[in-house]
Amino acid sequence: ENGKKKSDTVQIGSKVTIKEGNYEAETFTIVGVAEANPRDGKISNESPIGKAILNHKVNDTVKVETPGGTYNVKILKVA
Repeated sequence: ENGKKKSDTVQIGSKVTIKEGNYEAETFTIVGVAEANPRDGKISNESPIGKAILNHKVNDTVKVETPGGTYNVKILKVA
């Protein structure tokens, strides 16, 4: 555990709850590319959402850029 305290910042391994606009909040875990399985709630740190929210904190509103356009998500919880 190399002495790092659990941070409130989104990292690989974080379980994150986000909300986009008026949609329902979603919770998923940020994982490395090899473990990514969106249906299982595991999204890659290199996916558009994963990349956008990495290193952000609770209550941050983050712009997600996807091939289909840009939208904002709010980080509600990081565990």
